Amino acid sequence: MLPFPHFLVEALPSFPMSHNATLLAHITPTELGAPFYHMKRQHMFDWISDRHLSLFAPIAVYWVLSTVFEVLDTVQLPYFEARRIHESDAVKARNRATFWQVIRAVVLQQAVQTVFGLLILEGDESVLKTEINRDHVASMAYLAPRVADLVFLVLGKNTGLTVLDSYGPRIVNFVYWWGIPTFQMFFAFCMIDTWQYFLHRAMHTYTTLYRAFHSHHHRLYVPFAFGALYNHPIEGLLLDTAGAGLASLATFMTIRQSTLLFFVSTWKTVDDHCGYRLWWDPCQMLFANNADYHDIHHQAYGIKANFAQPFFTNWDYLLGTQMTRAQAQARRGNGAAAVDKED
Repeated sequence: MLPFPHFLVEALPSFPMSHNATLLAHITPTELGAPFYHMKRQHMFDWISDRHLSLFAPIAVYWVLSTVFEVLDTVQLPYFEARRIHESDAVKARNRATFWQVIRAVVLQQAVQTVFGLLILEGDESVLKTEINRDHVASMAYLAPRVADLVFLVLGKNTGLTVLDSYGPRIVNFVYWWGIPTFQMFFAFCMIDTWQYFLHRAMHTYTTLYRAFHSHHHRLYVPFAFGALYNHPIEGLLLDTAGAGLASLATFMTIRQSTLLFFVSTWKTVDDHCGYRLWWDPCQMLFANNADYHDIHHQAYGIKANFAQPFFTNWDYLLGTQMTRAQAQARRGNGAAAVDKED
């Protein structure tokens, strides 16, 4: 992955007291103090390298989760049938792409995705050197002055000194193992959303782009899980593969962080096309941009709305392209009333 630009951190203004040698020695952890997720092994699993796992994980979750939803579509359990967004028969009746056309397109996109990943992801030797055998205690020592700067900035000199004296090592440890990785993941989510919103909206704004590329995905008027990656190959490369890859690079993620990012973003994309409203589903419970929200975009009345995907709805809200389910029902009702009046 890309090396972190330390010169940018060193160029930031600093509080003089944060460079006090005694203070820094006190707040710098002397032991690893790693959380449960840290594995000091060359590979997370013996049967596959971390590099190849980052390529395999999103493909595996796609097929496993899509198969689960396909089984639900087939067996039609009463609980899930009551939570369908569309009737089961509507999938076959309204969609203009067959199931096997969808499958072939997905396999092609994932093949392109794998080749792209092999090109941008660092090799096993580099991962071992820069990530697995990394001196985390030394990295926390490098981080300690900036943690002190932040504490002084937020709490002031006197309170900051008191807090650092009591909790300094724990604060540095928390920022290193939890604060920074959480920020990286959140910022990667925002980057993917930004990339996909503007590219997705452009494909609806410019007729040539829509007809050449994005119209393939909109052959699915009724979304279903396997169709989440049913795209033109060029669109799949630009919208999904490049978006996630650039987000992982720009946030300086490790290979294992990237694996989690690719896994979660793929899970979310499949869930957004599942065709069910499930309040307990983590993707639908934690994100307003969910299956119901994205389904509106696939309908004729919402095709110029709800461009945001896959995580947040911020860009739709800020730029006036958001359509709620209540607004969608009102627009759909008005359209039906107009048809009745003409008849």
